[in-house]
Amino acid sequence: MVDERYAISIAQLVIYIILFPLAAFVAFRHGFGKSSGWLYLVIFAAIRIASSALGIVSHQHPTNQDDLVWYSVLGSVGISPLLLASKGLLSRVNESIPSPFRVRVIRFLHIPNLLALIFSIVGGTRLSSNDPSRQSQGRDLAKVGIVLFLVVFIISCAIAILTFLEKSSIPQGERRLLFGVLVALPFIFVRILYSIMADFINNSTFKIYGGNATVQLCMAVIEEMIATIILIAVGLTASSIRDDRSSRGKAHPVGEEQGYPMRG
Repeated sequence: MVDERYAISIAQLVIYIILFPLAAFVAFRHGFGKSSGWLYLVIFAAIRIASSALGIVSHQHPTNQDDLVWYSVLGSVGISPLLLASKGLLSRVNESIPSPFRVRVIRFLHIPNLLALIFSIVGGTRLSSNDPSRQSQGRDLAKVGIVLFLVVFIISCAIAILTFLEKSSIPQGERRLLFGVLVALPFIFVRILYSIMADFINNSTFKIYGGNATVQLCMAVIEEMIATIILIAVGLTASSIRDDRSSRGKAHPVGEEQGYPMRG
C-alpha cells in the first residue's frame, strides 16, 4: 500500500515538471522585462518540483531531518510567488488603463510579500529546532508571515475588484488577464486559509508535514495547481505586449499616427 503523502509528492513532481516548461514558455513569449507575473510562475513551479522531490526523499529516508525541514519550508513559501504572479498581472492590466495610483500600490506590495517570505523561511527552520524557545520563536514568525500574506492577498483582491469596475476602460486583450486573476484568487485564498489553520489552530490535521494528507491535498495542493494552470492558460492565450505594439504599428504607420498623410 503506497503512503498517501508519498503518492501526492510523486503526482506533484510529475505535474509541475510538465507545468515548468509551459510557464517558462509563457514568460519568454511575453518578455521578462514586462512580465514579472509570468516569471514568478516559473519560480513557483521550480519550488514545487524541489519540494516534491524532497517529500519523496524524506519518505524514503525518514531519519534525515534536513529533508523534512526543507520540505516543510518550501511547502509554506509557495504562497509568495503565486501572490506575486497575480500582482504582476494586475500591474500590467492597470498600466493599460492607465491607473498610476493602483500601479504604485501594487508595486509597494513587494515589501510585505518579501517580509512574509523571510518570516516564513526563518520560522519554518526554527520550528525544526530541539530548543523549545526557538520553536516558540518559529511559531510566532510563521504566524507573522502568514498574516502578511493575508494582508497582501486582501489588498490584491481589492485592487482586482476596483480594476474590474473599470473593465470598460481596459483594452480587450488585457481583460483576459484580469479575469484569470479573479478566477485564481479564490483558490489562492483557500491555500492561505490552510496555512492560517496550520499556524493558529492547535490541530495536527492542518500541519504541513505530518498532518492529514487528504486535507492538505484538498486545501493546498489542488488549489495551487488550479491557480497555476489558470494563470499559465491565460498567458498562453493572451497576446504579448510586443505583439500588441507590432499590430498597432502596422495598423497606424508613424506618419498617420501623427496626423500626416502618407505620400507615395
